[in-house]
Amino acid sequence: MINKIICATVISLLLFSCDNTEKEVKTITVEPSQAILKNIPSNDFSLVLDDMTIEETENQIIHKHKYKVLELKKDSLYSTDKDWAVVNQTFFSNHKNDLGMEILSRHNGKVSTLAQPVGFGWAIGNTAHGEWEETKKDSTSTSNSGTTHRRWRTHSTSPFFWLWLGSRRSIFRSDYTNYRTYNTSGRSYYGQNSNNTYGYGTRSSYQKKTRSSFFTRQSKNTSRWNNLEKRTSRSSSRYKSGSSTRSRSGGTGK
Repeated sequence: MINKIICATVISLLLFSCDNTEKEVKTITVEPSQAILKNIPSNDFSLVLDDMTIEETENQIIHKHKYKVLELKKDSLYSTDKDWAVVNQTFFSNHKNDLGMEILSRHNGKVSTLAQPVGFGWAIGNTAHGEWEETKKDSTSTSNSGTTHRRWRTHSTSPFFWLWLGSRRSIFRSDYTNYRTYNTSGRSYYGQNSNNTYGYGTRSSYQKKTRSSFFTRQSKNTSRWNNLEKRTSRSSSRYKSGSSTRSRSGGTGK
């Protein structure tokens, strides 16, 4: 009887050990975002994190991003959707809260890798593209001071006009001022308020409404998302070099 108990215990331990064998994490040599930066040598552009996912094979865990490139060519703005691309786990973890935000940009010759709401660093507040207009507050306003506030209005002649029109998002001066404070200190701005809610990025109600497929996919793999920072570099280093993946471009200009 004792021998049977010992045997059963050993088998259970072996099964537990097999089930918890740490899978390899796929790695790449060059991040797709850096490859995109290199392939756009002169035009101003912004790289928007359009989607992300964690996939698993029998032996590997694979982290992927999907990007949208907003590129200025003369007086036109071109929006190009990129294919899914493998990214390193650390890079993926660093941007897990940045869905729908710029994670890389170059404007006026300056490259930024700070995640920020789309256009806040180069279009919003730029009088060449729009202006702040006085509007009445509605029931959704969180400010208790005054009955009006200033909202950004993009000129119809601006190359960004259709971009903002398509998003249907109102951008207020108070929000932009807070962004400038965060940006100056090198911090990403998510529009968080006293109620601990967010206006931008993965945790915002806006993204939850507009990217439902992402959140459905995320909910089916919560354990991997919750343990992003707990992975060790040991599993990553076992992945052999030469398996990097490069994204392909696609989409049409607008």
